[in-house]
Amino acid sequence: MAGDALTRAPSGRIGSNAGRTVGAALARLADPVFLEAALGPVIVAALALLVIIPTLAPTVANWDTAEFQTVGPVMGTAHPTGYPAYVILGWFAGVLFQPFGDPAFRMNLLQAVLAAVAAGATTVVVGLLTGRRYVALAAGLLLVAMPFVSDVTVTLPVTGTITATPVFMRLATHADPHMFHAALVAILFGVLIVWDKRIHALDPEDRGRADRWLVAAAFVYAVAVANHSLALLLPPAIGLFVLLVDWRVILRPRTVAACVLVLVGTLVVLFAELPIRAAMHAPLVYGHPDTIGGFAYVVLAEQFRGSLVDPFGNLGDKTAAIVSLMYGWLGPLLYVAILGLGTSLIRRPRYLVLSGLTLLVTCYFSTAYSNADIERYFLVPVLIAFTWVGLGVADLVGGAAYVATWISERITPEATANTTEAASPEPPDSAAASSDPARDPDTEPEPEPEPDPELGTRPRGRPGNRYAWALLVGEIAAAVVLVAPIPAVIPDRQRPLSTFDPGGVSEAAMTADSEWMHQVLAAPDKGGLPQNSVVVSWWSTSTTLWYGQRVLGLRPDIYIVDDRTRLDDNLGSVQDVFNRFLGNRPVFTIRLAGGVDGMQALSAEYDIAPYKLGDGSTINQVLGRKGSQ
Repeated sequence: MAGDALTRAPSGRIGSNAGRTVGAALARLADPVFLEAALGPVIVAALALLVIIPTLAPTVANWDTAEFQTVGPVMGTAHPTGYPAYVILGWFAGVLFQPFGDPAFRMNLLQAVLAAVAAGATTVVVGLLTGRRYVALAAGLLLVAMPFVSDVTVTLPVTGTITATPVFMRLATHADPHMFHAALVAILFGVLIVWDKRIHALDPEDRGRADRWLVAAAFVYAVAVANHSLALLLPPAIGLFVLLVDWRVILRPRTVAACVLVLVGTLVVLFAELPIRAAMHAPLVYGHPDTIGGFAYVVLAEQFRGSLVDPFGNLGDKTAAIVSLMYGWLGPLLYVAILGLGTSLIRRPRYLVLSGLTLLVTCYFSTAYSNADIERYFLVPVLIAFTWVGLGVADLVGGAAYVATWISERITPEATANTTEAASPEPPDSAAASSDPARDPDTEPEPEPEPDPELGTRPRGRPGNRYAWALLVGEIAAAVVLVAPIPAVIPDRQRPLSTFDPGGVSEAAMTADSEWMHQVLAAPDKGGLPQNSVVVSWWSTSTTLWYGQRVLGLRPDIYIVDDRTRLDDNLGSVQDVFNRFLGNRPVFTIRLAGGVDGMQALSAEYDIAPYKLGDGSTINQVLGRKGSQ
């Protein structure tokens, strides 16, 4: 099969285990079959980078984006669950991408790389499942561009309004761990599929080494858990898939022990970043993860308890919303995805369990979870849907090739008879296959030959040359049709979102947050805030100011007080902070309008006036309590 070449290496005998491993790896990299199979995912990843990099935000943004642009370079702690895998990766990216832009842009550049990995891994998954390289390539490119997206909007009691956008490219423009989550899930699916194929391979050596891929899957899953808690939704799908592939794996203690050891060890190593960096007083640490209670508070996301509301209620409305959103993301390709879903019931039932259960659990969880940008939580379901599109197209092409071959036989039977034997080798002898001691003939079915990368799966006795040509022509034609709309939508994607460009995602011109931050944190004689100022802010602006102060080193004399800071430093309410510093230090505030500590309530209690910055913009200065003068 086409995808198998990505995992298969020529066997060889080298003196030591280390030498054998290195030799096999080098042989695999040099193997023309491997290089040919890897070409499609590499092309997809390269094209993804080509179209995404021009859309990247050039510098710091606000809200969670600015937080991740801060904690990555300083290896700090993000909001619950801490995201240690993403933070550590962000730190390495900051070092690796030193020549490119400021630290915030390097985190954005990492996002583009992760998007390329996710698209490339999606291509691998489709290729492994179908053997159709051109279709797999088209599926990866479709995921990137999402050419048929429409602004379908649904409203649910918990999530509020959700509007379908080109979510893949939109999330690829700025720092955010959801793209890393999507990339890890795609990689995890690919590794599990390879394990499945190795378990059912005819080669005893392949079967004997198959469980190494299951151990690798345990590692990938552990990294996913340390990146985003959405990974905790995956175990039911993974567990059922593993049992369907080979339930006897639970009777292999060495494999089970290796998986558990790798899983637990990886989690311990990655989550250790939280208390270690907190104890080292990293420049930005959320909560107190260097204490037992603080570590549990961050890792278990106790702050967000109550965000999941009535997950099993209104299932009919939620189902209708999910279907509507899927049509918004896929457009007419949704029908192709449904076709792939249907054919996979017979042809790929194990992958259908893995991907289908992941999609359902994630979608229904997301429709019951309160989040400011809940569309991000649907990124993995969208990725899965595009793998189904690839499966549907591949099966459609295979069926069309079968029909074309059948018609050709009836038209020119003489030519068929002359080519059938030469192009159609007999399948392995069933008696020889049954003699394999590793297979229980009473409980395990006869292993089936894997489809040839060029001929695909074809009925026994069909003329190979005709079928191969029909399949190849059909596959190329289908891939061309699938990717044909993409060149037309890419220019639209590379423009900013506007009334005239509703499909735009580019953040390349978004410098307003950086410019504002530099004005606020400029030196006093350059128009910035006075010396030793206190800024009582809220999350979206606090994170931008933290980036300037703790990554760029601007104005360390200013005390930035976020709602999180008030909790961590026991400062009390916003009013308590005002009262504490008024008369001692200049006090400024940036708050939302409503609420007991919003600008409306604060303006009724305090004299607040605009303070002009160097560029003429203003920030609110708290002068004192009303009537206190």
